[in-house]
Amino acid sequence: MDSGMSLLNLLQLTDSFFPSGGFAYSWGLETCVSGGMVDGVEGLRKFLTAYLVGQFARSDALVVKLAFEAAEKGDLPAIIRLDKKLNAVKTARECREGSLQIGRQILRVINMLRESAFLREFASCIEAEESWGHHAPVFGVVCQVLELSKRSCLDAFLYQAALGVVSAGVRLIPLGHMDGQRALERIKPLLVSLGNEIDPLSENDISSFAPGIEIRAMQHETLYSRMFRS
Repeated sequence: MDSGMSLLNLLQLTDSFFPSGGFAYSWGLETCVSGGMVDGVEGLRKFLTAYLVGQFARSDALVVKLAFEAAEKGDLPAIIRLDKKLNAVKTARECREGSLQIGRQILRVINMLRESAFLREFASCIEAEESWGHHAPVFGVVCQVLELSKRSCLDAFLYQAALGVVSAGVRLIPLGHMDGQRALERIKPLLVSLGNEIDPLSENDISSFAPGIEIRAMQHETLYSRMFRS
C-alpha cells in the first residue's frame, strides 16, 4: 500500500470524527479539576505528564506495540493474552469500561469498512467472551491490518491519548483553544521519548503506577455533577 493511503488510514482512525466515543472520557481529570487539584495550563501539563508516564505508557501504549507485533505474526492467542493483562491493570471501573467501549466500537466500524478475516476472528473471540476488546490491543491490530508502520501506530496512539486529556481540560478548567495547543506543543517531546522507551519493551514490562490518578478516577462516579463518563 502506498504511503499516501497509509497516512489517510491513520488520519481516519484517529480523527475526532471517527465514532469511537473517546471524547466522552477525561480519565480522572474531571475529579482532579472538581477538587481543585488541577487548575490552569501548568496544572493540566503536570496531570498529563503523570498520566502518560505513570499510567499510560507501559500499559496501554506498550500493549498497542505488542498487539501490532502479534498481529504481524497472526498470533491471536497472544493478542487475547495482552487484552486480558491490560484488563487486569485497569483498576478504575469507569476507565476500564471506557477502554472497552472505545475498543469494541473501533473494531465494529473497521469490520464494516474492511474485509479482514483476522479482525473478524478477533471480534468473534470478543463476542464469545474469550477476550475483552480493550482500546489498545484493538488499535494495534487494526493499524497492522491497515498496513501502517508500527512506530506510526504507537506515536499516533500516544498523541491521541494526550489530545483526549487536553481536550477534556479545555472544557473542564476551562481554557482557551490556544492554551490547549500550547499544552500539546509542550508535551510532544515527551511523547517521542515515551515511544523510544516503549519500543524495546516486552510483555513482561506491562505495568501501571499512578495511584493518585487511579483514586481520582475511582471517585469520579460519586461526583455530584459530571461532564464526562470517567
